[in-house]
Amino acid sequence: MGYSRYYLVAICLVSAVTFSLSFAEIPVVIPLGAANQNNPFSLSPSTLEVQVNDTVTWKNQDTAAHTVTTGKPGLGFDGRIDSGIIPPGGTFSYTFTKTGLYQYYCLFHPWMTGFVNVGTSTPDMPIGILVSTDKSVYSKGDAIHVSGQVSQFIANKQVTVWVTDSKGTGVSIVHTETRTGRDFGVDIPVTAATWIPGNNYTIYAQYGPASSVATALVQYEPSSNNNTVQDTTSDVTPSKDTYMSSYKKAIPDSNGYVTVQTGRHVYTSDSPVIVYGSIWDGVFAQVGGGAYLATVPISDTTGNTVAELVDVTMTDMNGNTVSSKQVQVSSDGSYVAQMKIPIDSDGLYHVQAQLKTKDGLVQTLGGDVISKLGSSTNFLVITPDAFPVSTNLGKYDVEISSNSTVTGFTADLAQKKISFNVQGESGTRGTTDVIVPKYVLGGQIQVLIDGIAQPFNSDGVIVTSDTASETGFEINYHHSVHTIELVGSDAAEPPVQVQAVPEFGLAPVILALSVAGIIAVSYRTKLV
Repeated sequence: MGYSRYYLVAICLVSAVTFSLSFAEIPVVIPLGAANQNNPFSLSPSTLEVQVNDTVTWKNQDTAAHTVTTGKPGLGFDGRIDSGIIPPGGTFSYTFTKTGLYQYYCLFHPWMTGFVNVGTSTPDMPIGILVSTDKSVYSKGDAIHVSGQVSQFIANKQVTVWVTDSKGTGVSIVHTETRTGRDFGVDIPVTAATWIPGNNYTIYAQYGPASSVATALVQYEPSSNNNTVQDTTSDVTPSKDTYMSSYKKAIPDSNGYVTVQTGRHVYTSDSPVIVYGSIWDGVFAQVGGGAYLATVPISDTTGNTVAELVDVTMTDMNGNTVSSKQVQVSSDGSYVAQMKIPIDSDGLYHVQAQLKTKDGLVQTLGGDVISKLGSSTNFLVITPDAFPVSTNLGKYDVEISSNSTVTGFTADLAQKKISFNVQGESGTRGTTDVIVPKYVLGGQIQVLIDGIAQPFNSDGVIVTSDTASETGFEINYHHSVHTIELVGSDAAEPPVQVQAVPEFGLAPVILALSVAGIIAVSYRTKLV
């Protein structure tokens, strides 16, 4: 009879799970660094509006263990929901079958609190918002990729993102829509004269007047010395143990009035392409100024009255135009444009930048001058290959995009090293983009080609991304056959037992209470 009762309970549980799958499944991320009490963003989102029978899944992306326990810090568990220990990389799901407001917190880190509002009307409940940037340091010509998430979607409401300098003066403001209900993203070019080298800037985001304001802090790097005639150093001044985050800037001159570059040589189809360049400071006088070039009036502190226009066009390998923009040249002679790559595309793409002339006048300038008014460059779009690496915290993918043939991938976590071979037709240029999770390689990473460490001020290696969870490199070389190694200064993150021992003082107590509760219930069942 006792066994029959257990079977009945099991059948009911399976039925409930099957039924709940037809309702919404809503994710909540416990991000890396959530265990740090100084981190204000320990849950993303921290407040939710859901319906009865919706399922919420918490995913722990932190290196410490956490719990989802309803109640309030200081008062304790209210008896409704307790996830138990959610290890790093683990998840916990709960289907809400009753209306109400569920406040919860983490037993190990009680400053981590959240709310789930199930099917009730609470107009005064604040909308949560989270904002982050793809990097913490930017240089001239970059674009700040701002992304985030709101806890509740409201129709016809926009996210406002604005930037201020260290004095609180506004630098830029944009509006964007949420994607997939709660996510948003927007790019802010770093080009205006209001970006001062060495200064800090604050990114603000607000979801209409109903949400709180989220902030992120970024820094603008010192520029290279513009007083030199042929300064070819990068805008980013590398430290002794950090690769540059951008390629050296091409310099226009009397032999080529316009330069054009892309931020990277290899892209995936879901990445925006940043096209940037500059024009020769003598071009306006050389071609007769306003009589020939298309310009727009400006007013700034430099005393300039007009700015030139540049047509930027991107074509695929068949010559089809896939994107085009007309951009204004800044007072310092630079320009920047963000282009979109067609979804699910691969292959070689061509970018042309052309100084815009007044209609009908270009031919009167002569062939030699016309040839100097434009410049072009190429980049590759490649779908990355995933190479799984097993760590003591789970399995993570190293992603490699390359115009070379990649073979022999190995990961030696004890030696803090990954390596692979690249091969291509001799005499051609090879480019490989590598994205390495920080759970695989930690600390500062050194790139070696055929056993030779690449210098940090080299234009052959740049850092394409550096976030809390991953580091990306673009590596350039001449084709034949090479072995590429990436060596970290630290091993991957330690296992939970080493990382989180000081934070598990409550774990044995919770486990003992759980076991005692099960035994008590079983005993009462036998008495009945």
